[in-house]
Amino acid sequence: MKWFVIVAVVVVVGVIAAGALIGPDIADARDGVDQRWRRLREPLATRYEALAAVADAMHAAGAGDRAVTIDLDDALARWEKLALIGPTRADAAKEATTANELEALARRLEANIERSDRLAGDQALGAAKQAFDLTYSEDFVPNIDAYNRAVRRYERERSGALHKLVAGALSYEDRPLLVIGA
Repeated sequence: MKWFVIVAVVVVVGVIAAGALIGPDIADARDGVDQRWRRLREPLATRYEALAAVADAMHAAGAGDRAVTIDLDDALARWEKLALIGPTRADAAKEATTANELEALARRLEANIERSDRLAGDQALGAAKQAFDLTYSEDFVPNIDAYNRAVRRYERERSGALHKLVAGALSYEDRPLLVIGA
C-alpha cells in the first residue's frame, strides 16, 4: 500500500509538472488558431449569406425537396446559430467543422445544378450561384492559409505522447483544417 501511494503521488506530481511545462505551449498554439479563425468569421458570414440565397433560389426553382437542399438548410441553420454567439465566445472547432460541411454542400449543390437542365436554366438560381462564387477571392486565400498553418502548428503541439495526455487533461480538442474551393 505504501508503494502504491508513493507511485500515485509521483504520477500526480508528474502530470502537474507536465501540464505546467507543456500546457502553455499548447494553449498558445490553440489561441493562435482561434485568433486566425476570428479573421475568417466575417468573410465566411458573407459567403454563407450568399449560399443561403442559393438555397432560397433552389426552393424557388422547385428543388427544395432534394437531399442537398435539405442538408444545406440544416447546415446553414447551424452556421447562423454559431454566428450569433459572437467572435469573443466563438467555438472555432464547431464553426470550422460547419464551414467545411457548407463548402462540401456547395460543391454538391453545384453538381446538382449542372446535371439538371431545369436548374441549370433557372436564371435566378444561376445569378445566386454566381454571387456565391464571387465571395471567394484571392484576398481570402492568405487568411485561409494562415488559419490552416496555425491548425497544423497546434496539432503538432498536441501530438507527442506526453503532449496528448496534457492536451486531453486540459481539454485542448482538435481544430479542423478549413477546406474552401472556388
